[in-house]
Amino acid sequence: MNNFGDILIWLALFALFVSSAGYLVLCRKKEHKAALMAARIGFVSFAAFITIASIHLMILILNHDFTYSYIVQYSSRDLSLEYLISSFWAGQEGSFLVWVLFGAWLGLLLMFRARKMEQHVMLIYNLNNIFLTILLIKQSPFSRLLFPPPDGQGLNMLLQDPWMVIHPPIVFLGYAAFAVPFAYAVTAMWKKEYDAWIKPTLPWTLFAFVTLGAGIIIGGYWSYKVLGWGGYWGWDPVENASLLPWLLIIALIHGMVLQNKRKKLYKTNFILAVSSFILIIYCTFLTRSGVLADFSVHSFADLGITGWLVFFILAFLIISLGLFFLRLKDMPASKKGDKINFLSREFGLISAIILLCVSTILIGLGTSAPLITRALETASKVSTQYYVDTTLPLGIFIAFVLSIFPLMAWGKNSFSKLTPRLISVIVCASVSGIITLVSGYRGIGVLLFSLFAGAATCVNFFLAAQLIRKKITFSGAAIAHLGVGLMFVGFVASSVYDHSDKALLKQGQAQNIMGYEFTLNTPEFLKEGKGFRLSLPLNVKKGESQFAALPDIYSEPGRNGQTTRFIHPHIQRGLLTDLYIAPVNYDSGKKEAGFNKQIILKKGDTIQLQDYELTFTGFEVSSMMGAADSENKDMAVSANILASYKGGDPVNLKPVIIMGRTSSPSGNVKLPGPKDARLVLSRIDATTKSISLIYHEHPQDAESEEDVATLASLLMDVSIKPGMTLLWAGVFLLLLGGSIANVRRC
Repeated sequence: MNNFGDILIWLALFALFVSSAGYLVLCRKKEHKAALMAARIGFVSFAAFITIASIHLMILILNHDFTYSYIVQYSSRDLSLEYLISSFWAGQEGSFLVWVLFGAWLGLLLMFRARKMEQHVMLIYNLNNIFLTILLIKQSPFSRLLFPPPDGQGLNMLLQDPWMVIHPPIVFLGYAAFAVPFAYAVTAMWKKEYDAWIKPTLPWTLFAFVTLGAGIIIGGYWSYKVLGWGGYWGWDPVENASLLPWLLIIALIHGMVLQNKRKKLYKTNFILAVSSFILIIYCTFLTRSGVLADFSVHSFADLGITGWLVFFILAFLIISLGLFFLRLKDMPASKKGDKINFLSREFGLISAIILLCVSTILIGLGTSAPLITRALETASKVSTQYYVDTTLPLGIFIAFVLSIFPLMAWGKNSFSKLTPRLISVIVCASVSGIITLVSGYRGIGVLLFSLFAGAATCVNFFLAAQLIRKKITFSGAAIAHLGVGLMFVGFVASSVYDHSDKALLKQGQAQNIMGYEFTLNTPEFLKEGKGFRLSLPLNVKKGESQFAALPDIYSEPGRNGQTTRFIHPHIQRGLLTDLYIAPVNYDSGKKEAGFNKQIILKKGDTIQLQDYELTFTGFEVSSMMGAADSENKDMAVSANILASYKGGDPVNLKPVIIMGRTSSPSGNVKLPGPKDARLVLSRIDATTKSISLIYHEHPQDAESEEDVATLASLLMDVSIKPGMTLLWAGVFLLLLGGSIANVRRC
């Protein structure tokens, strides 16, 4: 069914073809006023049509026009204004429109900044926008419904957070910016101008680094603040999809600086510019083709664009690699005998580029594991331990490079002149190592990472201070490197030296947990939106200080017909540590007569309980179908439990919990034997490979028993997380440094 929004997108595509035709003529004839006018008017028209289409969709959302399928899926009448706005990009179709919109706006700026390279750069840039606009036509947010409902399904409750209002558009702004270095790099190959592209491209590359980096970091902070699992990065394949091109764009920045200063890495920089852009499209394919639907709760289902994405990747690979091999013999190479000294800034930059590229390859292999294993055998994904084992050694080397090479000048450095500077590195590393050992020895890898992360932090702090006194715009790299050092220290502290415990609080009864005294006050049920929020007020004391904590559990009817739960933790932030309180399960105190017990098992554990022997052998994950995309699709996770009654034959039981944007028990399983005994899977922890089970045994003479009332209780996870302030300060300084460097290069 044709409508105004679809017509605007088709007009935008037509305008892009007009613009591209004009620029193609200009590539053959430098002076052609009519072609130049057609090219520019065409692109401005494209930007205008996409902008009007975006405004049109926003008006439809704000007016609750439920004749549109997209608006029904992601908005509802009870949403506040900011979340109505964010429903624009909550789904696949809207997010593509945001991507194209930002590409159009950036293109307007690029068109007038490219100058002598305009016709070639804009032609390549237009090809990217043509492909994205075709995808937008294929997955339009303007599809109409014959029988519109009175209200929409609403926005995922986890996305109703201020950080998720800004996270997606910032990510897609970064995605759009990645096309600019690619367009310049291909133009350089096309025109055989292998140096001319570096200076105008570097600001765009820094902009892409800052915007996508900000999106990744906001996503990590949201995960830590909202999801209740206690972490900020879970190595989920969709999380990695943004990280991979970001790592390569950082490598490209270092390579461009080296080419600009020392006339090196011509081929490497072209490969990095192309690869970072191709990774954006490849990771879009991974997350939106449905290949990760069974392995990531963030992945979209396949909505019919897989073929287009594959064609998109192949087309740009053929264009870029074809030009690369065509120009390979003409590209400048390092002069014979021009060896890079190990004691030089050049060697440090090259080392950083190699480490970043190796990191990208290893993380990329892990992220692509479901795709690779599907081609070989049954699809599967790697564990989070794979990422820890592969990235820890690389992190150690990166921290080492950051602690040594910023002290060096361009060209050959004398070791004797470096020695006084290296004393500061040794002192900083020693202090960091002592603090680490006092906190507890966790292995040689952690110790080395801590040593060099501390050294990198101190060295770049003093270097940044010196450069700020000279001129603040010179300090961008040092501030960014200081941020990386702090971030690494935060990684070690928060992930290795955190302390966690589970506790069962009885209402009104104080309990000491890890040095804090917790008291559960009277819970309160509040009607909110389409569900209820269970507010769980806690009074927390430590010594003379005390504060009120307010974690909660929100429940609402899910789209699959089951009640879904969203856990919101309470985070008490401190200068050195965070106290993280996440509710797991609340029991109102009304119990059926019988025996009840909470059990926590790790994979491989066997316990004796009453007349039963229970062994937890592992998890099974399956996707729950029925939602429009898997942002709104849950995953059923079952725990395999071998249960035997009084030494009899074991029976394999599979209690289930609904995971993903929810965490809700799906039912109970009956244990073998004559008793009416049941197990409910109440929680899983994939990091520690442990589960929480509720065992309930009904009395055999149930009719003679009366229900008994007990005190309400709250099962909760409590964690002490050191170094979180350092981590967030580090990522802020990393992006601040990139922004300052961009100001210098503009």
